[in-house]
Amino acid sequence: MKKYTLITGACGGLGKSFVKLCAKNGENLVLTGTSETKLKNLVDEFAEEFKEIDVKTAVLDLSKPEDRKNIMKFLVDEKIEVNRLINNAGVIIEGDTMRFSEDEILNAIEVNCKGTVDLTMKCLNNRNKEEKFEVLTVASVASSYPIPHMAVYAATKAFLVSMMTGLSIELEKENVVITTVCPGGMATTQAMKDSIASMGLGGKLSCTPTDKVAKIALKALKRKKKNVVTGGFNKFLVVIGKPFSKAFLARSTGRIWKKSQAKRNF
Repeated sequence: MKKYTLITGACGGLGKSFVKLCAKNGENLVLTGTSETKLKNLVDEFAEEFKEIDVKTAVLDLSKPEDRKNIMKFLVDEKIEVNRLINNAGVIIEGDTMRFSEDEILNAIEVNCKGTVDLTMKCLNNRNKEEKFEVLTVASVASSYPIPHMAVYAATKAFLVSMMTGLSIELEKENVVITTVCPGGMATTQAMKDSIASMGLGGKLSCTPTDKVAKIALKALKRKKKNVVTGGFNKFLVVIGKPFSKAFLARSTGRIWKKSQAKRNF
């Protein structure tokens, strides 16, 4: 049976970088996203890279339990053996938490936390236990800090780091490798570019190209690292915050984000 790498959020900036690298490595792919049209466009965009591999696509909205069940049925029906899962899909909500509706907040938690963990557990439970299985999860350097005005996003990414690190220890003797990558800003959309620019020098130093993030992440997975932070400046940010209380860090990051949002008339 052919082996496949399953990539969620494959149509986004970082998702495309994972797609490009995995295709270059000759891996068969299952690409998921929330839009069938975008998935078709993605396949067309990478037609040259996909010539030597088998590529399947499936619509998957991680916020929908039925979609998470359907993707597993799709894998069984198509006789697809997934031996690597790349949890790339995620939702960013930025701004004062009270501005958002309950549905918006719960949707972010559903996608970033519940949906990601549910899909991971489903894939783990259906894996070929005689073969190595790899899980790569995209978190964020924001997971290291409580961040007012971006509280939900930072909290969901902190959950992912904690969950995946704990799970990696539980399963490390069962031929399962789990790595979590924490990048800084990535200029994948105009909104992200504006956000990075509003942070000044710190934003520029924290920003890493998506191709580089994907390369670092896959290299860390190959080396069986539990966690990896991309970029020297981001590693510095993680280390420098460790001696301080959560309240102090929250006040500090809150001021930074408030200034950033003011510059953007957010």
